[in-house]
Amino acid sequence: MPKKRKNRGRHKGDKGKESVVYCDNCGRRVPRSKAVRVTVPYSPVPGDLAKDLEKQGALITRYYVTKTYCVNCAIYMGILKVRSENERKTEKRPVARTPTVPRTPQSNTSSPPSTQNQAQQPNTQKS
Repeated sequence: MPKKRKNRGRHKGDKGKESVVYCDNCGRRVPRSKAVRVTVPYSPVPGDLAKDLEKQGALITRYYVTKTYCVNCAIYMGILKVRSENERKTEKRPVARTPTVPRTPQSNTSSPPSTQNQAQQPNTQKS
C-alpha cells in the first residue's frame, strides 16, 4: 500500500516506539509526535466582568491550558487545515532563489567581456 507522506505524519524519525497520549476531545490514543498540542489562555472570570474589574484596577490572572488533540479532531475544530498534495510536498521554510536571466543562442556564442570583473580586479599594469 502506498504511503501518503514520507514521514507517515510523525516526527519521531527512526527512534522506535514512543509513548502515547490521549485526545482531550474524543479520547483516542495518539502517538506523542503525531498529536496536535494547542496552548490557550483560560480565565476563570467571565469576559465582561473581567473588563469591568480591570477598569477599576484589579488584576485578573489568566491560566494557560495545553490541550492535546488527535489529527481528526484538530481538523474538525479548525486547528489544522486540509492541504492539497502540492502543499504537502513543499517545505514550509522559504528557499533562497537566484534570479535567472534568459539567454538567447547568440549571447552564448559571443559574449562581451564583463565590466564587473574588470572593476573588481585591481589594476596591476605598470607604465
